[in-house]
Amino acid sequence: MMESRCDPFSQTVCNGVPEKKPVVLVAEDHGQEILSVLQSFREKNAFFDFQILVKGETIPCHRCVLAACSDFFRAMFEVNMRERDDGSVTMSNLSPKAIKAFLDFAYTGQTMITEENVDMLFQLSSFLQISILSKACSDYLIKTIDLLNCLQLLSLSEGYGSTRLYERTLEFVVQHFHTLTKSADFLEMNVNVFKKCLEADELNVPDEEAVLNAVLLWTKHSLENRQKFFPHLIKLVRLHQLPRGVLEEISKSESLLSSNGDCLQIIREVIVSLQDLSGFFPDARPSTTEKYIYVHKTEENGEIRHAFCYNIETDRWKELPHSNLVDMSGSSLASFGEKLFVTGGCKGNCCRAVRLHIAEPFHDATDETWCYCPVQNHFFLIPPMKSPRTMHTSVRALNRVYVIGGKTRGARNIRSLLDVEYYNPLTKDWNSVSPLPRGIYYPEASACNNVIYTLGSEVEIADIFNPSLDCFFRYDAQVNQWSELVAEFGQFFHATLVKAVPVNNTLYICDLSTYKVYSFCPETCVWKGEGSFECAGFNAGAIGIADKIYILGGDYAPDEITDEVQVYHSNRSEWEEVSPMPRALTEFHCQVMRFNRYRDPWKADP
Repeated sequence: MMESRCDPFSQTVCNGVPEKKPVVLVAEDHGQEILSVLQSFREKNAFFDFQILVKGETIPCHRCVLAACSDFFRAMFEVNMRERDDGSVTMSNLSPKAIKAFLDFAYTGQTMITEENVDMLFQLSSFLQISILSKACSDYLIKTIDLLNCLQLLSLSEGYGSTRLYERTLEFVVQHFHTLTKSADFLEMNVNVFKKCLEADELNVPDEEAVLNAVLLWTKHSLENRQKFFPHLIKLVRLHQLPRGVLEEISKSESLLSSNGDCLQIIREVIVSLQDLSGFFPDARPSTTEKYIYVHKTEENGEIRHAFCYNIETDRWKELPHSNLVDMSGSSLASFGEKLFVTGGCKGNCCRAVRLHIAEPFHDATDETWCYCPVQNHFFLIPPMKSPRTMHTSVRALNRVYVIGGKTRGARNIRSLLDVEYYNPLTKDWNSVSPLPRGIYYPEASACNNVIYTLGSEVEIADIFNPSLDCFFRYDAQVNQWSELVAEFGQFFHATLVKAVPVNNTLYICDLSTYKVYSFCPETCVWKGEGSFECAGFNAGAIGIADKIYILGGDYAPDEITDEVQVYHSNRSEWEEVSPMPRALTEFHCQVMRFNRYRDPWKADP
């Protein structure tokens, strides 16, 4: 049998016959050359097969160019329309100048966008459905957004259906809302735009009273036409974030409120709710609050306690005076509004260190739940959990405090709890929800919007010094459903040495054994490395707030504890060291706390 061999530098031979390979011709300038030819046809008045009639002027052109550039014309020529057969179309809503500008762009692929013609080109691209030109106009206008034109640009973007320009301009208006309320343009703001501003968490105002005053000002400007909107607008003001005295005074002195029965009833109900629930509402706008990292540590003897707070804006720590907060060994802390909730833990003299606590032969776990109010330095009992638990985790989601997993009362060999329950601070009751798919001995949880991610080990920590992170669950609080995730971790993690934190509603984990940070992609279930930090011990604290992660303290050895603090800026993937804690600490509680500025108990001394 003869064997055919192919020389890579010669023609391929198949059955003794040279194989003819196709040659692909790539003419990179072909498209531009075609446009140049079509433009020359236009200049020579050659091969025209269509006419645009606009305000007494006849403009000849080529169908193929119109259809290639405009979805409007393509649809016209594809369906059985009279214009297609007549060879002409009349346009009464555009000017000859606009049509010629469109044809210049269609035949050359180029146009100059200026302050003088951008409105005309935007209208043109919107009507003729030229997406590339519409985007170019949006990009041009986005670069020009300022305090003088932002409200006009909002109206323009709505009229031309530019979602991108609308969203970027609305974002600018929300960020500069308080300044804009002092302008004449604010008084003419569209009611739907006004509603979107009032609904935004990011609304930039010094306090919620400024929002209420803006609603009153806008409504009074055209009272006869706008009074019908007033009750709905009042509901968008976060009245429960106002001081009770302000609400009482304004309900009497403001005629627009006192003369409207519906609005007056809304304010009265809020005043009543503030008697028992002041500080329990977690929806204060970030611009109206002072943000802190709260750190609490009870020493092993149960007697000595440390508490201090870190002002995120000023980068200053403050040691707090003796508080009434008591945390039992194995308890969990979660912040909610301006309060802290302390759940469970063990009674008696259990060890507080994680591994030693779990190794205790018997857990005298409690179902007690306490609420701590820093504003009043008041610590009080609230309704107990359904199940006693210790070494569990707690997290806020859907305006509830969820408690997950942990050990219950009894001998150490009793399996970890699958039970999950939540406390609603506004209704003051506990409710059970779907249980964990599997038991976790050392749960770590983080809430991203309405999703709670829970990680940990299925292996008993007392039996293995550093169990691997082998459980990863996702809980959708909205639909009350757990699912198990098979995530590509990329490396081995120790369950006791990871901290889960939310950053811009994305899950991050900080690996305290390798000093690395990873972000989780829910679509691909893959962890992505985000960088490394330097100064943190094995039992450090970790906090995620907005676009930052704070790594605090920890220990390198039993006698080597650090007070250092590092912050990771996720938007620029950079780390920086900030002011150290007042005291070196390891294995401590830390939570983000926010206070309305008029109620801030930790504000700096004057």
